[in-house]
Amino acid sequence: MSEFIIFDTEYASWDGFLTAPEKDKKKAEIVQIAALKVDGKTLEVLDELCLFIKPKFQAKLTPYFIELTGLTDDLLEQKGTSFEAAYFQFKNFCNNLTCYSHAWPEEDKTAYSIGDGKVIKYNLQMHHLNDELALNYKNIAPWFKIKYMALNINISNQSSGEICHILHCEENLPLGLKPHNALFDVYSILAGLRKLGFSL
Repeated sequence: MSEFIIFDTEYASWDGFLTAPEKDKKKAEIVQIAALKVDGKTLEVLDELCLFIKPKFQAKLTPYFIELTGLTDDLLEQKGTSFEAAYFQFKNFCNNLTCYSHAWPEEDKTAYSIGDGKVIKYNLQMHHLNDELALNYKNIAPWFKIKYMALNINISNQSSGEICHILHCEENLPLGLKPHNALFDVYSILAGLRKLGFSL
């Protein structure tokens, strides 16, 4: 049975983050990782992972980030673990399967800097962790672009959490969550894959 991973990260950003220099973006700590293990033929969810991480270098989340994601300092304090523990739990969950995330646009085409794989790489460096057997990260956004063009859907930009709204496939999404929560976003990506007929 062919399987793959859909994953997403949320990292402690600030107002103006999107236009910040890359050297500053490298300092954004991951505070949530969510992932789905999916059957590549039926697109059935086989397993789910949602991890929260206590930031080590930034004491408090910014009001911008809290408003964007719904994540709070109290939530991370109560449910969070270290980045190292979360990363290796995530890696064990993935079990060497191909890991798809969504980054639009993705300008860096190097093998290790694809989608949220780039953010994980930055966080490994930040925490002085070495992983010589990196996961196989791929960006699913180009696949969506091709499908949109074929259907004459004019999209200049989208976040992963917006996919379900753009394609009007909002059923079976996690209740009580919103776009930019990593768990909501992975289910939004999956809803889009189902709607547009993705198959390995």
